Parts: sequence; C-alpha cells; structure tokens
Amino acid sequence: MEINKLTLAVLAATSASLIGCGGSSSSSEEEVVEDIELPEEVEVPEFYVDTAWSTGSDKLVGLTYPLGADDGALIALKRSVDSEDNVSHTLMIADSATKEFEAVEGVASGKPYYRDVLALPVTGNIDGAELDTTLIATCGYEETSMIEGGDIPMVGEVRAVNVAIEEEVETPAQLELYLIGSEINEAIAIDTGAEGGYLVDCHSLGGLSVSDLSSKSIPAYEIDFFITGKNDNGRAAVFEASIRYDYENNEVTESDFTSLDSDRLVVSAVDVDPEDDYLAAMVVEGDTYLLNTLGEEGIVLQSEGNPFTSGSEDGAVILDMAYSGDNLFAVSADAGLAGADFTGGEFVMVTGGDYENCMDQLAVNGATVWCHNSTDEGKLIEFTAPTVTQSEEPQVLAVSSGMAYKVSKEEAEQIKAELEGAGAEVEVK
Repeated sequence: MEINKLTLAVLAATSASLIGCGGSSSSSEEEVVEDIELPEEVEVPEFYVDTAWSTGSDKLVGLTYPLGADDGALIALKRSVDSEDNVSHTLMIADSATKEFEAVEGVASGKPYYRDVLALPVTGNIDGAELDTTLIATCGYEETSMIEGGDIPMVGEVRAVNVAIEEEVETPAQLELYLIGSEINEAIAIDTGAEGGYLVDCHSLGGLSVSDLSSKSIPAYEIDFFITGKNDNGRAAVFEASIRYDYENNEVTESDFTSLDSDRLVVSAVDVDPEDDYLAAMVVEGDTYLLNTLGEEGIVLQSEGNPFTSGSEDGAVILDMAYSGDNLFAVSADAGLAGADFTGGEFVMVTGGDYENCMDQLAVNGATVWCHNSTDEGKLIEFTAPTVTQSEEPQVLAVSSGMAYKVSKEEAEQIKAELEGAGAEVEVK
C-alpha cells in the first residue's frame, strides 16, 4: 500500500538592503531570526494491530474493507471469551493513518454470538450536517454454529432434528446495521416470511454489491449480498439479502431475504460467482469443495482432504473468501492462503510470502490484501495479491474407442507405462 507521508515546508526570513536616492543606508545590527520548532514526522505503523488483543481468549471472526472506499478504514469483529466462559464481541475500526483498531461506539451487541462483517462508505445527513461515514452490517444469533463447534446434522439425523424443531421454535438470526459516528442502528430478522423459513445462525456474509437509485429519483442504495448459516430445518443454507437504505433519512426502508439452497452438510464461506449467482465453500466426506449450487452438479473446485494442512481425512472449513481481480483467495482456522484462478479443478496453496501465515479472515482493496497473522495474533499481515497458478486441466486417456475418462497427466503416463509393459499400444493425449 502506498503511504502518504507528511511533507514539511519551512520558510526562511531574508533581510534586504534598501538603497535610497543619492545615498545608501546600512545597519550594523544583525537581524535575529527565531528558531522555528518543526513538528515531528509522523511514523505510520507497519501493520494494523489491536493493542487490546488477548491471545488465547480472543478470536477474529470478521474483517472487511468498505466496498469502493477511497483510503477507507478497515472494519473488524472480535470475539472474546473470559475465564468464566462468558462470550462478548467488539466491533472495531482502524484508519490507515494510525492502523490501530478501536471499538465502534453505540454497538448494542444484544445477541450472544456474532460473525462476519460487511461495510459500505456512505454520505448522509445527520442532525443537519452532511457526514462521510461507513455503514456496517453484521449477523447476531443465539447458539454456536456448525463451524464453531455446534451440532452438525448428519443424513440419518435430519428427521429427528425436524421433530425437535417442531417442539421448540428457534429464534431467527438477525442482521444488524450500524452507521459509524451516529446512534443510528437497525436489527432485521433474517426471515423469508415464507416457505424458505429463516436462518438461526450465520457462517458467512459475502458477495456485496450496491446500486445507487438516485438515477430513478430515489435517494437510496440497493444493497445485495449472500448469507450462509443453518436454517430452521437444521440444514445448512444459502440466503440472498436485499436491503434498501435511504441515505437522506438514514434508515432501511425495505428488506427481503430469499432462500437459494440448502443441504445437510457444512456450508461455510460465501462470495459472488461472477458468471452465475454465488460460490460457497463446503466440506463433504473429508474433502473441500467450492460450489455454485449445493449439489454434485454445482462443483467448481474439489480438493482432496484439507489443502491448508495436507491432511487427507478431514476437509477444510473455509472461514472467509475474497476476490482480488480474477483470483479468489481463501483462509481457514489453519495457517495458509489458498487460491484459485479457475483454470484448474482444485484450490492451490499460495507460497513465497508472509501470507503463508494467514488465518481466520481476509479483506481486500484492489491488489492490497490483509489477513489475520497466525504467528502474531491481534495483528494483520498486509501484502500485494500474489499470482495464483492452478494445476493443469485433467487430461483424457484414450484406451480404446469405447472407453475414456479423465485423469491427471502424471497418472496417464503411469497407466501408459503399465499397459505398454503388458503389450498394449497406448496414446496419451
């Protein structure tokens, strides 16, 4: 990131000789110039930091850069657990000058749990004065979610879960909006009001897009994004949220939630699919997937096991995803940065920089990326988005005119050698 440094200009006093008609005048006394005390140069910290961070007690559960902001502030959400297991949350902001996170004032935090944040720069009229500020959205809910150690409904348990839900109605999760620098806030239940039901918790907020309706003589933003979480049937679900925010009166005038998809497995991070609708991360039978619909037909990427740990038994619960250009980056609770440029069929681990220590959360502004530092918690790593090069597309091995299937080039060469050893003629394409 380019940092603007303070430039100092010092004016020096100059004495001049005055020459009059027919003569001259001079002074034997030297002019005394008082010393000018220069301000100290402002040192910009190397990294963003939460100075109140307590390792072992705190966790970063949200991080974002305001969409389209010019030199915007980073927004973060911290979860803290004390010695008696009491859970609290702090919504924080840090500008680029100090890079020090401070708590946002006026946040109610009425729910026991919160996860993820989105932010949008807005200009509004507050108490008769025009204010450039930021609108923040986060999600609050009652119980720990699937990705936080909560119950994961398995295929054979779904019917029993549904029976339990009929006996005990769960409280809908709520979308909370805060306008920084004001006391303006809103809480909206994430409920379709129809057969789509509602979310009882949130795993991720992503894919933020905004339209200014001023061209239609409406002083409002149309704000759309995706939410993943558990629905009232105990299934992981993808919802789409649409909010109309009136920036003249600083209020939400319309809100609508639509259930797009649901499944019995763990769905975590979500972002937009530039060519379709959404992209969601999912763990299925120990593998890590990226899908554009929750089913086999929706597979975009499939990584065997956990790409962050190279473990083969358990897939990675991807906690956050973000685009930089055409590349999608992802992080989990394990250290590392996964990437995809969508020229291959799986996530690849990006190596060669401090970003190898990324975990938990990501934020992106163009080519600048921030992530939580696994080796020095409470601080962010800042880096330029690296190049992502995925593996080659699977090759087709033609064994006979009636049999063809996809394998990697290395596997094809191995099979070719084995078949040739048996006397067969094989062509690898």
